[in-house]
Amino acid sequence: MSQSPSPEATAHRDRAALLTSLSRVADVSSAVADALDQLDVGAVIGAGTLAPLRRGQRICGPAVTLRYRQLTGDVAYNRADGLGARLGDRDLYSSARPGDVAVFDCPAPADTAVVGALSAQWALLAGLAGCVVGGAVRDSVSIIDSGLPVWSMARVPQAARFRYATESIGEPVRLAGRLVHPGDIIVADDDGVAIIPADRLFDVVKICVEADQVEHELLAQLRSSDSIADLMGKLRQRPVSVFDR
Repeated sequence: MSQSPSPEATAHRDRAALLTSLSRVADVSSAVADALDQLDVGAVIGAGTLAPLRRGQRICGPAVTLRYRQLTGDVAYNRADGLGARLGDRDLYSSARPGDVAVFDCPAPADTAVVGALSAQWALLAGLAGCVVGGAVRDSVSIIDSGLPVWSMARVPQAARFRYATESIGEPVRLAGRLVHPGDIIVADDDGVAIIPADRLFDVVKICVEADQVEHELLAQLRSSDSIADLMGKLRQRPVSVFDR
């Protein structure tokens, strides 16, 4: 006799279905931002702070988190003592599930890179949906060529090795000052990044899908109209929606 799926497996399957629905919404970070406003939860960070390395990419996935701290002393001293020789990104990737989004909380200022070409390949091997770095990355051409979607605050040549140490993995972190819990849903596209509390995913997706349908209908009417007067006549015949904008 086959066993019923565990509650964890069922929850994972349901979340995957919701994320699939959300990933189909046009201009997804903007749609999520509107839903978060309506629910008064979550947070958004614009692309002026967290910019994609390459335009046209989008991600929707649960956060796995890593926080770094800055080491004292100069690089030569830390190298001699073996401090910061091994960073935590590979441990983070090893603990992640396919489709997760790696979120890096890094010390300010964003002048030390925590993700580069090798880290990107590890992330791809682990099946991550992408990385959102509250700090800097390097090897940007190689990362772009790898196909891994990455958002970051800066690009710099200087590496974090012997400069940073792992503070925590799998704990709440700050991303550009906004709180992210492990399992919160990270949505990102060309306009920036949105953070959905894990327990509000259903509500956010419902609002986004409904709003996306209304917007598609309104766009179709706009494109088929000959003039503003023609459009206004069509709009008078349609029901008023809270999603009209």
